[in-house]
Amino acid sequence: MKSLSLAIVLSVTLTLLTTETHAQDRGFGIGAQVTNPAGLSFKGWVSETGAFASVVSFNVSENTSSFYIHVDYHHHKMYEELNWDVGFLSYYYGGGIRYFWREAGFDDNFFALRLPAGLNFNFTDIPVDFYVEIAPTFEVNPAFNFGFAGGIGFRYFLN
Repeated sequence: MKSLSLAIVLSVTLTLLTTETHAQDRGFGIGAQVTNPAGLSFKGWVSETGAFASVVSFNVSENTSSFYIHVDYHHHKMYEELNWDVGFLSYYYGGGIRYFWREAGFDDNFFALRLPAGLNFNFTDIPVDFYVEIAPTFEVNPAFNFGFAGGIGFRYFLN
């Protein structure tokens, strides 16, 4: 099960890194999410309104270790009336998956479906964005469970 999970995570990550991106002249972005889970944040545009976004986090310590990743597809809509000189605001919604592995004397694998929605602010002159999102999660493994996740973060886009 661990090797299958690792293969899925690596496949999704490589897809994000090698996808041709061209929307809004943003390309591929890397940054940080500063809320729980805090970690590296990635975003790759695949169309004028669509992007894949991901957060990767890990913790390695003597007594417990963990690994977290989620991958979402976001569909963006701009607020036309809120188009300022410094940047523009858009909202997004979409779907995705979450995988969380924790070792604390025993191995736990948690798979969940996500329905993220959020606000995204893109600066016009610098390749940086800020975001805030909330995502209802439907945990499907090891047992069905419902909860909420969220995030606040930023990304720098590499062109």
